[in-house]
This record gives sequence, C-alpha cells and structure tokens, in this order.
Amino acid sequence: MVELSFLDSNIIIFANIKNFPEYKYAVNILEMGLKGELNLCINTIIALETHYKLTKLINIEEANYRVGTIFKSRRILYFNISKETVQQGFSIAKKYNIKTNDAVIVASMLENNISKIYTDNENDFRKIKNLEIINPIPR
Repeated sequence: MVELSFLDSNIIIFANIKNFPEYKYAVNILEMGLKGELNLCINTIIALETHYKLTKLINIEEANYRVGTIFKSRRILYFNISKETVQQGFSIAKKYNIKTNDAVIVASMLENNISKIYTDNENDFRKIKNLEIINPIPR
C-alpha cells in the first residue's frame, strides 16, 4: 500500500492553471493521486486556500466546481479540522515561527500520523522535524 501524503494547496492551484510554468509538474502529482498511484489527502485549510486563490485566478463558479471535484473524488481523502487541531496549530506556529495555516496543516498531519507532504513551500515545512517534504516543481 502506498503511504498517505498531504497535498498542499499550491500544488492543486498550479495543477488548475495551464499557463503556470509549474502546471505540468503539479498536474502529474494530482493525476497520480486520482489514479491511485499516490494516496493523497487534504484538509479544510488546504481546501480553503485553494478555493480562495482559484476565485482570484479564474472565477468563483469555476473554483467551486474544481474544489468540489476534489471533494467528490474517492481517491483524495479529506480531513476535517477540529478545534483541538487548530489550537495545536497555534502552538506549532509559535514554536517554529511559521504561518498559522501551515502550522494547522502540520497539526493535522501529526494527528493523522502522516509525515509526507507534496508542496512547493519548502521553507516553512522544513522547519518541522520528521516531515518528508516533496517538491515536485523543479527550480
């Protein structure tokens, strides 16, 4: 069985905008998840960040559709975030001096025993020990 990995919002956003230079790399990761070659998951923070950015880049109707498609997927797991997870995220944000949203993603990862994340945001996530950060975007 393939290990479960978080999929950060930046990868989903890149995979939805064809004229972004990151598109082909990001869409490859998303397609691998949809085919079951990768076991991917998101949480509430990732869904909200993705939706917000897609409303700015495309429009709200298309953002609703694209994020809704991820929600409907049987291949991409979705984790709700509890009040306790958010509070743990606050502690992580303070301890590692990272953005609150990223800290709540880390808290959700820890809560669900997930140590791997696909992201283009290496700087914040690298501050957390024992996380495997996979950046599929060559720079």
